[in-house]
Amino acid sequence: METGVESPATVRSQVYHLLTRSYAFSQEPLFQEIAQGRWQQAISELVCRLPFEVPVALAAPVSVSHEDFQVEYNRLFEVGSMGGPPCPLFGGHWERDRMRVMEELLRFYNYFGLSLTRGQLPDHITVEMEFMHFLTFKEVEALQENRQQDSYQRAQRDFLDRHLGKWVPALRQRLAKLEPLPFFDELVILTDEFLRRERQYLKSILDPLPF
Repeated sequence: METGVESPATVRSQVYHLLTRSYAFSQEPLFQEIAQGRWQQAISELVCRLPFEVPVALAAPVSVSHEDFQVEYNRLFEVGSMGGPPCPLFGGHWERDRMRVMEELLRFYNYFGLSLTRGQLPDHITVEMEFMHFLTFKEVEALQENRQQDSYQRAQRDFLDRHLGKWVPALRQRLAKLEPLPFFDELVILTDEFLRRERQYLKSILDPLPF
């Protein structure tokens, strides 16, 4: 999605888009971006243009093979005992009632006219991140067309409070105990810190302190 306008929402939308790609199972093109440091450079440049500071240091380019990188992804996020992987990327797994979470997510998506493609589950982090990318992009569109943006900002705030901002901190804590490949550890730390400051930023916009 190209907007032609550099605004806080533009940069935030781009960050969400890049994070969405980063949590998908690594295909060769994405792995090469990470292995060569191009991914790290791209996210660093975006973070520097955000309307708030995100204090995160990113790992150097990975030195493992693509196969080992995928094995580590599976170990952390996909494969586990009968109880599931140690760090599931499905938000509903961090709640007592996953079905309720997925139903609520579908209501969010459907309200904005969105539907899932075949095989997608509504609570996977890539789907939730892509939804935030969509909402921030719609905010940029509203800005360009001189329309009110607060409805999209409120949707962003509510979605973070009820979903991503609620379970990603738990993912971060669990992952830190597993001695992950530095890239995955720092990706989740970056995501958590970004979302924390997103929530603060949106609150400051929607509920500014009185003078």
